[in-house]
Amino acid sequence: MVRIPLSSYEKDRGVALGALLRDARGTRTVREIAARAGLAEETLRKIERGAVPTPSLFTIAALTSALDLELGHLVRNAHERVPPNPALHHSA
Repeated sequence: MVRIPLSSYEKDRGVALGALLRDARGTRTVREIAARAGLAEETLRKIERGAVPTPSLFTIAALTSALDLELGHLVRNAHERVPPNPALHHSA
């Protein structure tokens, strides 16, 4: 199976998501939050720096639970940090 390369919009959205998660972690360590979420520390590090721009829903759900965040809040804030995707705007 060939994976379609991510667009710049998807990459930017991943960076925004990572920044939001890093901000929400605050002074808590990667080790602490990764353990609470049931993730490897390296996985959390990669997500926080945007190296995994499209983490699975279950990974994000585990992180929002570990960070006491609402998933909808995280999605809205990530969306606000990224300019609109021009590919979604079709001209007639």
